Amino acid sequence: MADALNERRQFTRQIIREQIPFFQKNFSHVKSYWKEDCSRVTAADLALSKTIAKSVLTAFPQDDFCSEEDLPAAGTSRKFSAPFAWVLDPIDGTNNFARGMPQCAISLAILQNGVPVYGIVYDNAQNQILEGGNDIGLLKNGAPFVPEPAQAYDERSILSMHFPVPAKILSALEPLLTVNPFRCQGSAALNLAYNAFGAIDGSIDFKTRIWDIAAAYAMLIASGRTIRFVKNNPFPLKKIEHTMPEIQWFAGTPSFMEKMETINF
Repeated sequence: MADALNERRQFTRQIIREQIPFFQKNFSHVKSYWKEDCSRVTAADLALSKTIAKSVLTAFPQDDFCSEEDLPAAGTSRKFSAPFAWVLDPIDGTNNFARGMPQCAISLAILQNGVPVYGIVYDNAQNQILEGGNDIGLLKNGAPFVPEPAQAYDERSILSMHFPVPAKILSALEPLLTVNPFRCQGSAALNLAYNAFGAIDGSIDFKTRIWDIAAAYAMLIASGRTIRFVKNNPFPLKKIEHTMPEIQWFAGTPSFMEKMETINF
């Protein structure tokens, strides 16, 4: 299985690199549409989804595959039963991508038995490729990367979160919101990836989907940091549905996680 995973990792690096010129060419120069859930999608999302899906399933037809832009029809689901599965967000941060704000990414994860074991993210903001997995650690632009040792949580800790936030939760988070500097990237994949690579000390999110976090989840685990799901743990992933549930979580350094345990959602 190790050889099979390594083969898929090598293939993933290749296809992500191949999509970067298209991503950059269409950045801020592409027509937008609005889906039924009021989220934005562009022609570039759809094209990247189709291209990557075709490449993966041609090379590994026995694997399962999911893209945000190719979900099962309403009222149906798609089971994940193969040893390996791929979860793609062709453009995470589509609002940013469409409006010319650089914080957007391609996010692709490989799952083994339903759990992310490898993730790769093309970070448009810094024109870099971030990777991670349990047996390879973290890589930045192909080179091993070791984050600085985690500092104890205090008022200097940089946190990230997306808005809007339900009023009840916003009130519960007041001890953090009134003390810590917060960053809102507009991309859950980048929020969690930056956490894994040590740029962010703690992340909180209440409206993500499986494709938003699968790749960065593998990076976070590889970094030695932890994530806690507020309600149900989406892993192992067993099926994809037309409407996937929102995932609520927080992740970060050990002392940030201790702080979060004192907050009642």
